[in-house]
Amino acid sequence: MRKGLEWRVSVLRSRMKRQRNHAKPDPERNDGMRPKEGKMKTERTELENGIFLYTVTNGRVSFCAMNYGCTLTNLFVPDKNGKATDILLGYDSLAEWKAGTEAHNAIVGRVANRIRGAAFSLDGVTYSLDKNDKTPVGTNCLHGGFNRFEKMVWQSEAFSADGAAGVRFVRTSADGEQGFPGAVQMTVTYTLTDGDELILEYTATADKATPLNLTNHAYFNLDGAGSVMEHRLQLDCDEVLELGSDFVPTGKVLSVSGTPFDFRTEKAVGKDVAEVVSSHLARTGADVRGYDHCFVTRADESAVVRLGEVRSEKSGIAMRISTNQRGVQVYTGNFLEGVKGKGGVTQHKYDGICFETQRFPNAINEPAFPSCLLRPDERYWSKTIFLF
Repeated sequence: MRKGLEWRVSVLRSRMKRQRNHAKPDPERNDGMRPKEGKMKTERTELENGIFLYTVTNGRVSFCAMNYGCTLTNLFVPDKNGKATDILLGYDSLAEWKAGTEAHNAIVGRVANRIRGAAFSLDGVTYSLDKNDKTPVGTNCLHGGFNRFEKMVWQSEAFSADGAAGVRFVRTSADGEQGFPGAVQMTVTYTLTDGDELILEYTATADKATPLNLTNHAYFNLDGAGSVMEHRLQLDCDEVLELGSDFVPTGKVLSVSGTPFDFRTEKAVGKDVAEVVSSHLARTGADVRGYDHCFVTRADESAVVRLGEVRSEKSGIAMRISTNQRGVQVYTGNFLEGVKGKGGVTQHKYDGICFETQRFPNAINEPAFPSCLLRPDERYWSKTIFLF
């Protein structure tokens, strides 16, 4: 099915080019390509039996997503010269997406990030999980274990609304799946608006108490390729969770002031990465290789607030991020080395940056952290907005 996926993306590139050539200038945008009314379009292509690729465009920004893992395969944004740039790392074929091991641009859960020791206790019962994250000092459960949501086929449908269009994915995670209690009914929605917002929204209900923490593991590169270390990043985050030698938070919440984690004033992503690595090595004896830390946002899950902005001076592309989640795992692709990606280009460490908006890692085992539990009388809601 390589041809089907590559053909769909090549058609999208051509269409975006034609739309750019006919776009009218807008003095409020330096790229001169504000989408015109009526440009929202959605198409569906079958890649193989039961696996569909959806293409959604507003005439300026577009994305492709498939129901295999709720995966964003492409996200095209015009650069400062009007060229459509795919700002997501990934693969060219469905076979490569299936074989991938780095959760490229897919949903992760039931519990994103790490659970220390791959176990937790809830209401007097101890649950054992997959030990799929080996560290020098222990074994954790990472992103749900071996049987990941990113490798599952979800029910899906396209939708349209006033000034918006997108894709809705639905799936029920059975009681006991991945070792977690309770059946969880999940809905994941990716929406593109005519205001150039890509909205990722997750809702869920459960029939038993269970931990839940869903996010998307998108690897962004605003230049389309190469290192992201020169990307400029600003975060509205005053605190960060201290990381242990097993890459799980210790439970301590630290001020970012005077540390390499202070992005409250914009700076290059890579400016202080060497200090991040050396200080972690000196304190814990473990090589974290880059940023892989959960920053504390100013949200409390009740409303969406501004998180920050990342931009590239090279491409001129900027992305503002807002979320209702308390945490954002900033990950600089520290273990991408040797991954063959789009166009046959080999991906390297620091070629992508993830903003995994989420609940605090290992919250199920940290009483001082805000709860990550979903109980039968509750509704889980997570929403993140990327504005271009």
